[in-house]
Amino acid sequence: MSRLTCGFLTLGLLLCTSSLPASASEQVSIQTLLSPDAGSYQRHTVTIEGVVKNMSIHPPGMDRQGCVVYGTSTFTLDDETGSTIPTEVLGACKPSAALGLPKNGDHVRVIAVVNVFRSDHPRKVRLQATSIEVLNTP
Repeated sequence: MSRLTCGFLTLGLLLCTSSLPASASEQVSIQTLLSPDAGSYQRHTVTIEGVVKNMSIHPPGMDRQGCVVYGTSTFTLDDETGSTIPTEVLGACKPSAALGLPKNGDHVRVIAVVNVFRSDHPRKVRLQATSIEVLNTP
């Protein structure tokens, strides 16, 4: 095979793999994120389903650029394993950001970035939600 053909094949392979969705995330349980393997999920994007508990919506505040941020909130996500994990929503610079937030008792699918603050026992892991889909309301 010529060098030119090899170059085109390599370029074609790169183009094909770069067109895969970057937002693809692994579906995991909270129990997995709280296991001894927690550190391996640091800064990974994951998908978790569960029930919203202890929802707390924070008042609008200013970010560093002077934008008013709406919809900043925290809640606990409880999945079918009986495990819970704290979850935060950073909000957005638009007043409607708070309108789409889930309520206590909602069954949701959350896409989030995993932050492992402590991987040894007792583990400290928190999710930073990038997307929340309400699947069912009580």
